[in-house]
Amino acid sequence: MKMEIAWWDLEGSPATAQSLERHLNEDGVVQTWQAVEGLREKFWIADPAGKRWGAVIVWEDERPPSLPENLAASVVGYPVTHRDHFEVQAVAQGAGPFGVRDSSHRYVVVDAFATEPLRGNPVAVVFDAADLTGSQMQRIAKEMNLSEVVFLLPPTVEDADVRVRIFTPVNELPFAGHPLLGAAVAVALDLRRDRLRFETQMGVVPFRIDRTSDDRCGGSSAYVSMEQPIPAWEPYEHAEELLAALGITSSTLPVEVYRNGPRHVFVGLPDAEALAALRPDHRALAAFPDMAANCFAQEGERWLLRMFSPAYGVVEDAATGSAAGSLAVHLGRHGRVEFGKTVEIHQGVQLGRDSVMFAVATLAEGGEVGLVRVSGHGTVAAEGIIHV
Repeated sequence: MKMEIAWWDLEGSPATAQSLERHLNEDGVVQTWQAVEGLREKFWIADPAGKRWGAVIVWEDERPPSLPENLAASVVGYPVTHRDHFEVQAVAQGAGPFGVRDSSHRYVVVDAFATEPLRGNPVAVVFDAADLTGSQMQRIAKEMNLSEVVFLLPPTVEDADVRVRIFTPVNELPFAGHPLLGAAVAVALDLRRDRLRFETQMGVVPFRIDRTSDDRCGGSSAYVSMEQPIPAWEPYEHAEELLAALGITSSTLPVEVYRNGPRHVFVGLPDAEALAALRPDHRALAAFPDMAANCFAQEGERWLLRMFSPAYGVVEDAATGSAAGSLAVHLGRHGRVEFGKTVEIHQGVQLGRDSVMFAVATLAEGGEVGLVRVSGHGTVAAEGIIHV
């Protein structure tokens, strides 16, 4: 990290510390600086006598070449009197207002497959988690009470940047879509990276990240594309019982189970109205171990998805990235979508957490599925410290 300290001597200036403080609030200076890339923190400071005014600025790395206009100079009437530059050598964090001094870990909550906070599917991403045991991770996931929590650790293989472990409130997952997309957003924004490789229990997953914000997204958002493991599939052996638990009698396509980490069973509904009207028997669904029931329907050029999985601790999911890739394969295998065509998938509507996923499956030269890619936006909704 880099730090700079700059200040004005106000002797001879018409400006006072009080007038400069009003300038901060009235001219939106703080809000303007919050959008500066690479800024970690900025403090505006005044000495007790009110004779000096300045700022302490902490950068993640180098000071960017372009900064907001220094409006304070026009208020003071002359350039900064003094400026010093430093490199941060170490950081110590105090106990904070609650007097807690135990070990702690920084985390962010990313809303995956969303362009704004409080949409999409939230996932907590815990940084620097190498000192946590699996038992602690499981307890933290239960405490967070989100569908998944991702823990970031040093990689154990040479071709990965980060190793991840993914926990639901009730178990660990070898792979999951929206948690990995959310983790990629968190790491890419933290390290300012456009390419990442995550080590998972299903192998190394590569990501491409576009950190360029568009009109829908703030500076804490990114667009991520990830390659997913090629799923294995087979007919689902409990199809009739599953249909009964979902409250329907048939599926528009064969009921099949896909495994790319989680086990996703796909059930087709005739239209969007039938999908929205689903009222599953969640007690009956809880009897199906290690699976998620994914119900889908076509609406024009896009596809709608609802996922129910008591087995994974989720009553209904807002966005299921691991299912999105398998759904593209399922639709391609049964001729509903051409292989190589991007499938736009909407989920979470009934939960008020609208999510948009883009999935594509392509064939290799031998005719087998050769690539599965899922893409979407993610945006940081919250950040904090967990004292564990």
